[in-house]
Parts: sequence; structure tokens; C-alpha cells
Amino acid sequence: MATEDQPLLSRCHSDINVKSDLANGINRLVNRLSAQTQYFSCLKLDRLEYRINGNYREGKLSTFLGVVVPCILSIFSVILFLRLGFVVGQAGFLIAVGMLVLAYGLVIMTVLSISAISTNGSVKGGGAYCILKPNFALPIKLVVIFLRNVIVMISRALGPELGGSIGIIFYFANVFAAALYIIGFTEALINNFGPAGELADAIPGSTWWQYLYGSLVLFFCLIVCIFGAGLFAKTSLVIFLAVMVAISSSVISFIAQKPFILHTQPALNENETVLNYFYTAWNIKTFHENLYSNFTEDITTGIKQDFQSVFAVLFNGCTGIMAGANISGDLKNPSKSIPLGTLLACGVTFIVYVLLVTFTSFTCPRGLLQNNYNYIQAINLSPPIITVGVFAATLSAALSTLIGNDTEQSIRLGASRILEAVARDRILGIITKPFAKLTRKGEPLRCVLISWIFVQIIIIAKELNSIAPIVTMFYLLSYGATNFACFLLKVASAPNFRPTFRFYSWYQALFGLLGCLILMFFINALYATISIAVMVILFIIISVRGPVTPWGDLSQAVIYHQVRKYLLRLDIRKEHVKYWRPQGGLYILGNVIVGNFCASTIEKYRTQFLTWLSFIDKRHLKAFVEITPANSIRHGARNLMLNSGLGGMKPNTVVLGFYDNGIPFDTTESYLRKLSQITTSRNIFSRNRSFDKFEIEFKQLTSNFPPLRYHNDSQQLSSDDYIGIIKDAIMMEKNVLIVRNFHNLQKTAGSSIETIFVADIWPFSANTDRKDNTYYLVLQLGCILHMVPQWSNLKLRVLVVAANEATKVTVSDRIQKLLDELRIPAEVQVIATNSRENSLPQCNGHGNDCLQCFNPTSSQVNELMRIHSNNASVIFTSLPQIPHDEREHLCFLSEIDKLSDNLPPIVMAYGTNTVMPTSV
Repeated sequence: MATEDQPLLSRCHSDINVKSDLANGINRLVNRLSAQTQYFSCLKLDRLEYRINGNYREGKLSTFLGVVVPCILSIFSVILFLRLGFVVGQAGFLIAVGMLVLAYGLVIMTVLSISAISTNGSVKGGGAYCILKPNFALPIKLVVIFLRNVIVMISRALGPELGGSIGIIFYFANVFAAALYIIGFTEALINNFGPAGELADAIPGSTWWQYLYGSLVLFFCLIVCIFGAGLFAKTSLVIFLAVMVAISSSVISFIAQKPFILHTQPALNENETVLNYFYTAWNIKTFHENLYSNFTEDITTGIKQDFQSVFAVLFNGCTGIMAGANISGDLKNPSKSIPLGTLLACGVTFIVYVLLVTFTSFTCPRGLLQNNYNYIQAINLSPPIITVGVFAATLSAALSTLIGNDTEQSIRLGASRILEAVARDRILGIITKPFAKLTRKGEPLRCVLISWIFVQIIIIAKELNSIAPIVTMFYLLSYGATNFACFLLKVASAPNFRPTFRFYSWYQALFGLLGCLILMFFINALYATISIAVMVILFIIISVRGPVTPWGDLSQAVIYHQVRKYLLRLDIRKEHVKYWRPQGGLYILGNVIVGNFCASTIEKYRTQFLTWLSFIDKRHLKAFVEITPANSIRHGARNLMLNSGLGGMKPNTVVLGFYDNGIPFDTTESYLRKLSQITTSRNIFSRNRSFDKFEIEFKQLTSNFPPLRYHNDSQQLSSDDYIGIIKDAIMMEKNVLIVRNFHNLQKTAGSSIETIFVADIWPFSANTDRKDNTYYLVLQLGCILHMVPQWSNLKLRVLVVAANEATKVTVSDRIQKLLDELRIPAEVQVIATNSRENSLPQCNGHGNDCLQCFNPTSSQVNELMRIHSNNASVIFTSLPQIPHDEREHLCFLSEIDKLSDNLPPIVMAYGTNTVMPTSV
């Protein structure tokens, strides 16, 4: 029996005594697998604390500490302290409040989408959970399921193409945001300690000095990320308190500060003269002056501002709503905490913003706001408090966006972690492969270094207002993707999308998506176009190069939803000959398993079905697979013809191979080998496929197919059943095509530009009925082949047989007239035999006159085809008359053998319904 210290294993095998060192080995195995997992999530399994009873570590963070604090810290950063006066001074009170309403309206819609996505499923403590399934007859199996953050949820929902491209865009959003916070920190440093600084005049403040300060701060962030990220993560509550104390100090100062003259010299430009402004405190006249907009030049860039540029700066102060969802694994109750905490954080920050905008509008003259972006500190009763708050907020935000905190208490999304995730999923193949490697402690050092280099390059811009629109563009695109994911999940009606958060809808997500896109183009059409173009390019590259992923793809659910919707609208009673196409638009590969309906037959069915799917993948066929078990091949074929398709998508044409007793040969191996040689050379736009193990792949592919017969007398399908299948198809009003010699077809023939290839059409009436559907079917098949892009340069020839030279011109004119009316671009060639045998009036079904053509025997037709069509790429002709008497079955098989013997690839057709309209 299992001992008390091993209850996890004892649940599965209570009668086996498990040694304690096995549990330790499992833990070591978990830790190794954590560095090799191929999933998008980067949570390290060694963070999981397996208890002796088999449970994982439960989340410990409350809604306030786990969601509200991270969100508020992410929202309240550089914009609150350094650009709020810029917004009010340029836009005025009314437009500033309107901007906040617009920004938060879009943010709230995105929060609702985030809440729906993040509460769709059980989110356990520790951010991940493992299921250990010990089996002492087999190696231990470990199933690991991760939940990283909302971006990963989006990727898992939308698939690797769209999810991966959005992940890369979000990576650069974090990189630019880190640069924004570094620039904000540098600006606050110079405002306080640079020339004419608020606290001291201790350091120079020219452009390159600013770049040096930013580089030093960034280097400090790099050192912290590498050596002290864990220690820094534990100070988040202290940073939050510092920010809130600074905000409280600002509110108190607005209320208690008396009017005074404020001396202002823009510290970012040493050449500016000192400006004096009168701080009015609470004054209705000041409010009236600040009520409306007055767009002027920005003192940092010298560019005249407008609504778009100011909103682009303000929107950066509303981001950060994903901070709570990013640490969902450490929450006590994530399904409740994420929606409640994020909405609460949005409400608190919105109220604070509106209060500060109102206080600013009533107390500060516009000149002060437009020329001193550090006004909150200038008018504060205790300026050092604001300095500490600004430094804490900007430095914390810079560190979080550069790498993200990764501790047992917090897992915050950062640029480096996103790049590591993309690299681990091999989204861009070899391009990002080097960044998947971690240090021994599980840190993405290479990702940190490349992110540090990117940020170092970006901070050359120096001006916060220059970087802000780019950051806004990236965040709008990411938020749009979040809304898009929620919208698709809802409209796809996926049964497993059942979020516990109920206050969302598809039109809310759609409005959020459209709002993000509209604002992107409204703010800067050029930046928006470039951002979307980059995402589209990434989407294309990942689509053709990315690996096959183990997670689901939402596009399949959307396609299913739309296909079902339109299949229900596709009414078979409304079919019209003008829109006829072979197979009804479906290409179905049918196969019959002969045997009784039992477990072994079903197992064979499953195996062969997967094998056929692999076959059509290897052959690059656009086809479906239908397999049916039956007591005989004819009964199975009958079932396939009756039941294949769905709704209005029913096959209307049956294609059969040629029936003979010869020993068959398989062309699949030679074709796949040729295909492997073609696709061996790969470039950046080719999907990463390897054909190095071709022999093994081919054997695996064909191992589950029925073996080819090796004797003439081993034919499983009798001649009567073969012709019976043809009769069954005709009875069901399906066209019948019998093909032969297609192993000689050159599939790349039509793609050659230098050589003109020919498809010959030999139409004959299947009977003397005036409405000969077979005649039209043969013409239609040749025309359809000519319409295929790969065969567009194919030359069509219609060859007809005339009884003598006297009728040759008449027959040619009548056939040409028919082709013109049917709009078939074919050349007519009439062959005169000067024979009176089998001279029957052959009706083409068009008009009241019959074409006086010669109706020769199969042997005669074969002889003519050998003379006139020996070099054709493919031949289309009519089947001989189908016999009704079973005693004539062998004669029919002999006729089609004589008709198709020693010819190029040939299609012999029998038509049962009209396939061509002769009028509009």
C-alpha cells in the first residue's frame, strides 16, 4: 500500500508501494521540461510548488493587490505627471474631458472583451497546472497546460498566423513604451536637477546629455532585469503607495495652494528666457480661459498641435488594462478578480484624471500649462513628493515593459517575455530561434539584450511627444486584436466559449474593434497604414512558413459557422444550368471497405480515413474523403453516391477508373519523389517541410492502403458490379466519367509558355435522342479544363467525323456555330471517312436539325484518335451505349477497351442532365 506521504500516486495505484525518490525524480523531470516546452507560454514549471498530496500552489493575490494595483500603476505613469497640463493647455477643459471619455469608452469595451476571454475556463493557482498520470508499464506521461496572459489567449484563439503577428506587434509596443518611460524619466530628471531645475541646478541638460542620462537609466534597467528583477518585483506595493501619495499631494495642493507668481524656464531648452506666470488658484475666469481649445506649438518638438496629436499623447495614459489578466494564475479568484479589478482600476483612474483636469482648468493659466509640463510639481506644496512619484512610476513602468516581473507573486508581461514566447513557438522559424534559449535560472537574457538595443536606438528621438503616437498606434492595434478575438469567439458560436463574465456581446467587441481602427487612421493615417501593412506582411510570412501548432484555430470555427450558414441557404431546388459545375463544386475521394459491420471494420475505417487525409495532403489535392463499409463494392459505391455531400453541395458526377484484369502499378511513389525534389529548395516564404525521410513517409502513407493485386485473376470487383455501379449512377442522374491512361498525364504541361499543348474533344451522341446530354458534357469538360489557370494556354480542338467529303463543310459550319453560341474557344476539325457504314443522323440537341455526322465503331474511333490525337495532352470523348442486358456487359467492356487502347490520357463520358445553357 502507498504510504501517507505519497497520496497523489496512491490514488492511481493504491496497491503499489511507491518510493519517495520517484516523487523527487518527477519534480526534476518537471523542471527540465519547463526549459524545453514548445508552448507559447513562458511560465516556468519550477514555480509550481507541488505539495505532497498532489495539489499545486493556490493563488494568493486578492483583487486589490493582484489586479487593481498593477492596472493603476500601469495607467498612472508619465502622462499623468508630465503631460496632463499639455493636454489641458492645448485642448481645453471640454475637449480634454471629451478625449478622456472617448479613450476610456474604447478601453472599457476592450476590458469587457478581456474579461470574457480571460474567464473562459478554469484558471488555477500558480498560472499553470500539471496532470501527472503515472503508469508503471509505460514511461511517465506529463501533460502540461499553460495560461500566460491575454496575448497568449489571443494567439491560441486566432491561430499562429494572426496571433503571432499580433504578438510581434505587441512586442514592439512594449519596446516603444519602455523608450517612452525612459524619456519621461529623463525629462523629469532634467526638470528637477537640470538648468533652472525645480530642486537644483546640478547637471547639464543639452540634447546629448539627455541621451546620456537616458542611456544610463536604461543600462540601470538592464542590470536590474538581469540580476535584481525578483527584488524589484516585491516593491510594487511601495511604488503604488509612492504614486498615490504624489497624486494625493497634488489634490491637496490644488485646494490649499494660494495664488503666487511662478517663474518658469523650460528646462529642456536652455536658450529659452524665464517666463513669469500668475498661479491664480481657484478662479472662475481662469476656468473660462481654459474652457475651449487653443492649439499651439509644442515646446519640446516645435510642431503645432491638433486634436489628433494631443489625443495620441493622452491615450498612453489610459493603457495598462492587461496588467491584471497577465497575472491571472496568481489570483485567488481570477474569474471574479480580473473583470472587477480591471473595471475598478479604470473607474478610479478615470475619476482621478477628470478631477485633476478640472482642478487644473480652474487654477492654472493656459500660458503656464503650455510652457511648463512639470506644472504639477511647480505648484505643489511639497515638490519632492512629486519627484519621487514621477521617478517611481516611470522607472517601474520601464522595467515592467522591458522584461516584465517574474516571481512567485507576480508574472507581468514584458517585451522580453513576449519575444521569448514567439521564439519558443518558432513563429518566425530561424529568425527568432536564438531568442528561445534561457539561462539556467530561466531568464530570457538574449531577449532582454535585443530589447535593450532596440530601446537604446529609440530613445535617440528624445522627445516624449514624438514617441507617444507610435506607442498609441501599437496599443490600439493590440486592443483591436483583443476585441476581434472576442468578436470571433462569440459569432462563431463555439460551444466551449462560455465565459463566466456575462457583461459582453459581439456588437460591443465589434464596436471596440472598429473604434480602434478608426482612431488609428484618425490619429495618423500613415502610421496606421504602416502598422497594418507590417501586420499583414507578418501574417503572410507566418502563414507560409510557420509550423503546425498543437492548439486550436478559431478560424476553423468561424469557417464552420459560415459554411453551415450558407449551406442552409443553398437550396438544391434553385439549381440552374447556368451555374453547373462538375462534382457540384465538391471533389470527394470515395473508398469502400468490404466486410461486415463490426469493431475491426470500424478500426480499419478510422485508420484508412486518416491515411487518405495524409494522401491528399501529400498530393496537394483539394478534396474530401468519404469511406463506407459495405458487404460488397457495389453496395458501398451506391451508399457513397447517395449520401456523399451535404445539402445543396451534392456531387453530380462519378469518376471511375478503367476496368481490366491487368496488373496495376502505383504512380504515387514517383510523384511524391518528384514533389520532394521540387520542394527541397526553400526560401523565407516557403513552409518549413522536410523530405529527408521520404522513404519512411511513403511507407507510412501506403501501409494502411489495400495492397495492389499481383495476379490477373485477383480482381475483387466483378465486371457485373462495375457496370452495375455505372447503371446505379445513371439511375441517380449522375454523370459518369471513365478515365484511362492518366498515369501518362503531364500535370505541368499546361504551365509551359513556350509550348502549346492540345486537348482534343471527340463528341459522339450516346443515342439518337435530340437532347443529347453526353454531347454537351464532353464539350463542357474540355472547356472547364481550358478555364483552369494552369491550363489556360491549352489549345482546344473539336474533332468530328463526317460520312464523306460532301458533308464536311456543312458539318464544320454547324459545329462552329454551335461552339460560338456556347462560347467555347475551340478549333473545329472535320474528318471525312468516305464510308457509308453506321451512317446515322447524330443530333447535338441544339435546334431542330441534326448534324449528318458519321457514327463509327469504337475500333474506328480509336484508329482515328491514334492518327489525329496521338500528341494530345488529354482526350475527351463519349462512352458507348450502356447495355441494359447483363449478357452484354462483357461486350461493353470490350468496346471501351477498344476505344481507349494505346492512347494519351482519355476521359469517356456519359451525361444524364443538361450542363450548358444556350441562352442568357
